[in-house]
Amino acid sequence: MLVVAALICTAPAAASSAGSPELDPGRAGPPGGPVVLVGVPGLLWEDVTPEHTPTLWELAEAGAIGNVSIRTANSRTCPTDGWLSVSAGQRSLSDRERFTVCEPAPEPVVDGSGATVPGFRDFAEQNARSVFAAPVGLLGQTVRDQGGLTLAAGPGAALGAADESGRVDHYVDSARDLSQERLSGVSLAAVELPELTSLYPADSEDGDEPQEANPEDVPEQVREDTLETLDSRLSALIGNLPGGATLMVVGVSMDTGPSQLTVALTGEVTDQGLVGPASYLASESTRRPGLVALTDTTVTVLAELGLDAGVPTGGRVWQTADRPQPVEEAVVRLVDFNTAAVVVGAAIPGFFSGLVAIQLLIYAAAAYAMHRYSWGERGKRAVVLSVTRVVALAGAAFPVASYLANLIPWWATQLPPLALLASVLAVDALVVALAVAGPWRRTILGPMTVVAGATTLVLFLDLCFGAHLQMNSPTGYSPIVAGRFYGIGNIAFATFATGMLMAVAGISHSLISRGRRRTAVVTTLLVGTASVLIIGWPGLGTDFGGVIALIPGLAVTTMMIAGVRITALRLAAVGAVSVTSISLLAWMDYLRPVEDRSHFGAFAEQVLNGDAGTVLARKLGAMLGTLGNWHLTLLAAGALVFLFAVLNRPGKWRIGALQRAYEYAPTLRAGLTGSLVTALVGFAANDSGVAIPALALTVAVPLTLSACVWALQQREREPAEVPRETSYVPKA
Repeated sequence: MLVVAALICTAPAAASSAGSPELDPGRAGPPGGPVVLVGVPGLLWEDVTPEHTPTLWELAEAGAIGNVSIRTANSRTCPTDGWLSVSAGQRSLSDRERFTVCEPAPEPVVDGSGATVPGFRDFAEQNARSVFAAPVGLLGQTVRDQGGLTLAAGPGAALGAADESGRVDHYVDSARDLSQERLSGVSLAAVELPELTSLYPADSEDGDEPQEANPEDVPEQVREDTLETLDSRLSALIGNLPGGATLMVVGVSMDTGPSQLTVALTGEVTDQGLVGPASYLASESTRRPGLVALTDTTVTVLAELGLDAGVPTGGRVWQTADRPQPVEEAVVRLVDFNTAAVVVGAAIPGFFSGLVAIQLLIYAAAAYAMHRYSWGERGKRAVVLSVTRVVALAGAAFPVASYLANLIPWWATQLPPLALLASVLAVDALVVALAVAGPWRRTILGPMTVVAGATTLVLFLDLCFGAHLQMNSPTGYSPIVAGRFYGIGNIAFATFATGMLMAVAGISHSLISRGRRRTAVVTTLLVGTASVLIIGWPGLGTDFGGVIALIPGLAVTTMMIAGVRITALRLAAVGAVSVTSISLLAWMDYLRPVEDRSHFGAFAEQVLNGDAGTVLARKLGAMLGTLGNWHLTLLAAGALVFLFAVLNRPGKWRIGALQRAYEYAPTLRAGLTGSLVTALVGFAANDSGVAIPALALTVAVPLTLSACVWALQQREREPAEVPRETSYVPKA
C-alpha cells in the first residue's frame, strides 16, 4: 500500500512542487509602478480590526494577506535584524549587548536630501562573515545600479533601503514628513512605522543594564490607542502615494517579547484605494498558503520593479493562493495559525523535559518490575508485566500522538496549552487501545507492529498531503523557528524511519513464522523503497540527510531478515547507493526552474558554484551544538543503557530478556539493529544531531520492551511451543 501511495504522491511532484499551494504564476502585485515598503515592527493579525485599524482592515479586504515568519540570523528578531534581512535578502543580524534587549538602529547622517547610515559597512562585514553570508545592502544597491532612486523614512527603513555604502538617495525622519513631492520619482520607498516599538522601551533601573520590556506592562487600551495612531499615519501615507504604486506592509520584527508571526499584506494603490487579488500570500520558500518568509520581501520588491538580485538569496517572490471569504474568516485562520505556533513554541521545553522524565521513568519502573517480580506470585507477576507492556506501548506511541493531535483544533479553545496536552494524551490512549484490542495482542510483535505501523502510515500520508500534521507540532516544526516549512522534519524523520523499520520487522515475523521468508524480504524492500522515495523526493519529504541515513538502516534490516551475513563490502556498497541516490535526487531537482526548486536543487547549485562549504559548516555547527542539549542527550543515553544494560543483562532467567525475545522473534533484532544504524548515521548527517537518535530510541526501545515483556510472560512454556520463526537471522 505504501508503494502505491508513494507512486501517487511522487507522480505530480515530478512535474511541479508537490505539497505546495495552488499558486498564481503571476506576481502578487502589478509591475511597473514604484514600490512602497512599510515596515511595522510588532504588528500581529490579532491587532488588525475594523474598530481600531480601519485602514489596515480595508487593505486586508482588498489585497493579498498572510503571516510572516520573521526568523533572522538571531532567534529573537529585533527591528534592526529585520531591516538588515530585508536589505540582504538573507537572514541577517546585528550585535547587541543583551540578547533579549533590542537596540535602536543608528541615526542616519543627513547630507542634502539623502543620508548615510553610520557603521553600515560594519553591519555588512559582520553579516558577510556569518554562516548565512548575507549581502547587506543588496536591495538598495540593485535599485540604484539600475538607475532607480531610494527613499527611507526612519532609521530602520534606512538600513533596509541603503546601498552597499549605507546611503539612500532621499531621507526623512518619519512617515509624517512624507509628501507627494518627496515621493515623486522614487523607485523604492522604505517607511518605518515604529509606534508599537515605542511602547516597550528597554527598562533600566539605577544605571543597571537594560532589561527586556514586559508586554503585560502596557495596558490593552494604550496599545489600542497606539494602533489607531499607527493606522491613521498609514492612511495619510497612502493618500500621498501615486497611482500604480505597489504597497507592501510587513511586520519586519517584534516590538518586544519572543518572536511571533507578523502581518504581511500587499496590493496596488489606485484612485479608488488599494486593489489586488483578495487572496492569501504564499511563496516557494514556505509552500503554504498564508505564510511567507521575511527574506521573501527583498526579491518581491525587486520583482515588482522588474529587477533581478543577480545573486542567490534566501527568499522567493510572493505569489497568491486562494483564501476563504469573507475576510473575517481569512484573518481568524491567520490568528489561529500564529496562536498554534506560539503555544507549541512555549510548550516545547516542557514537552521535551516531560518526555525525558516519562521515558526514564518507564525504563526505571520496567527494570524494577522485571527484577522484583521475575519470580513469585504468578497473578501479581502477570498483572505487573501486563501493565509494563501497556505503558511501554504508550511511550512509543507518544510521538505519533503529537502529530495526530493536530487533527483536533486545540488552538481554537480557551486554553490552548491544556487542550494540546489533552489532545496528545487522548490520541496516545487511542493508539494503545488499538494495539492491545485485537487478536494480535497475544503475539510477541503484534502490538509493537500496530504502534510502529500507525507511526509510519500517519507520517507517510501527512507527507503526501502537505505535512500539515507536522506543522506546529511539538515533534514537528515551527514557522517561528523556521528551520523548515515543508517536507519531513528531522525529528519526524527519526520517528518515521524507526517506525517503518520496526513495522517491517513485525510483518516479517508473521510471514516467516508461516514459512514465507521470501515474501517477508520483498515486503521489506517495497515498504522501505516507498519510504526512501517519500523522504527524499523534492517537494514531498525533501530530506537530504534522511535518505543518507535510512538506506543503510533499511539495507541492514533487509539483509538480516533475508538471512544474509553483513560484511564490510556489502556495507560499502550500501554507502555508495546512498550517495548515488541523494546525488540523483538533488540533480533532478536542480534541473527544474529556479523558482520551483527545493533546497535539494539549491544545494546542488551551491556545490556547482563552490559555495556548499558555508552550508555544510552551518549544519555541522548546528549538529555539534545539539550535544549541549541535555534533555535529548540524557534521553538517548538512558535508552541505550536500558536497552543493553537492563534488557540484555542475564538475570534469574539465565539469559537477558532481550535475548529471550530474539529467540521468539529473530526479526526483532533486524528491526532494532536497522533502527540503531539509521539513528547513528542520522546523527552525523543531520543538523539536528542528537535529536535523531534520541527520538529514534524513544520509539524503538519501548517497542522492544513490549516484546521483551511478552517473552518473559511466556518463559514457563515448553521449548516446543517456541514459534517456528526462530530460523537463522544473523547478528549485526
